[in-house]
Amino acid sequence: MPPMAARLVTNRATTAASPIITANECVQDVASPGKAKQGSASSTTSSNPILQLFSYVKDSVVTFKNGLFQMNTDHNRCNAIRAKQRTYAKDNGFTRPRGLKGIQTGGISYEEYDFLRKGMVDRNKLFAVTMVALCLPNYFVYYLWSFPDMLPSPFVQRKDQREISRERCHAVISTLLDIEKGARVAPFASKLNPFGKKSTERAMERLKQFGDSACIDFEEEGAIGPSGGKIILKKLRNELYTETPPSKQRMMLAGNLIPKQIMKGLSKAISADPLSKGSSPFGVGLAKHLESVTLADEFLVEQKIDVDSIDSLLLQEACSARLIGGPGWTDEERREGLLNWLEQMEIVPKEESHNGAGYFNGNLARAALMCYHAVDGTRDLRADSRLLRVMYQGQLKDSTTL
Repeated sequence: MPPMAARLVTNRATTAASPIITANECVQDVASPGKAKQGSASSTTSSNPILQLFSYVKDSVVTFKNGLFQMNTDHNRCNAIRAKQRTYAKDNGFTRPRGLKGIQTGGISYEEYDFLRKGMVDRNKLFAVTMVALCLPNYFVYYLWSFPDMLPSPFVQRKDQREISRERCHAVISTLLDIEKGARVAPFASKLNPFGKKSTERAMERLKQFGDSACIDFEEEGAIGPSGGKIILKKLRNELYTETPPSKQRMMLAGNLIPKQIMKGLSKAISADPLSKGSSPFGVGLAKHLESVTLADEFLVEQKIDVDSIDSLLLQEACSARLIGGPGWTDEERREGLLNWLEQMEIVPKEESHNGAGYFNGNLARAALMCYHAVDGTRDLRADSRLLRVMYQGQLKDSTTL
């Protein structure tokens, strides 16, 4: 475990994980008929179409009833967690804020914090689905068919990790192609403006320099695995730490700070996991996702959460939100990746700021580290896209085996 674990992990004995089932853990038991039932149902399915229709309607009604019951149970537990936070705030001499800031109040475990955030997302989804059902009843079925992730968590099925890995691998490759194309082929719209030739050439030159810098980073010795991100952040130190507070434009990663091809690719990689999309039916914006991840990072560090106490499922979700790892990763690897992330994003910047290093652009640092983890996950031998792995790893085979 990295050295910072001694600073971050301080209450392992008192923060043992509780085996409480979260709203998303109920997905496989509520949304689908269940793995145990599925095997027996397939062997007893009747060939009579009338009986099949009756069975389908019955299963749909049971699933809907169980989903509503589960949402009510989740809502009651969220109220209990909020009451626990209010008691903690009162004991420490302040009032628990309402809304998103209230979730950051301490006195709860990370499992309860994550459950509370998912409960807020489920309420937003329920409101959106209800409004569509009332205002556009004729299009409600098409809405659910187009955006199945818009249903609250008790009604949806968890996405397979290999499918998420495959989509993220494809997002990485398509982004690299877009960068190369943008550096060599002028956009079609630029041809319509006869006075914008020089600005287009400058933009293409910046993108070419960015691609050349990325190639150097890919070949950097030691830039592999959970700890390799430190090398990338060290090279970006002058961009991350500034003497003056970063402007709102730089915090939103707008302008020429990050190429639009990278912004688009990161959004596609993040949206591959439905849990990262929140209540949006479309792909999540990078700035909005970074805000959510930042709040979770602050809670983990400020509340001194023991990373070893986080159970396997929540650990996988936390790493997936930060594009860390992929299918086949062990819990130890994910914990190492999460600890390194928290060290570079929260602990080190605070220490550097106290030492007079200036202001830290956390959004830029998180976006850069996500880019590294996305590429590293694609190069990993356990990634789901085999052809992409061969492209990265084919030259690394020992010549004696050829």
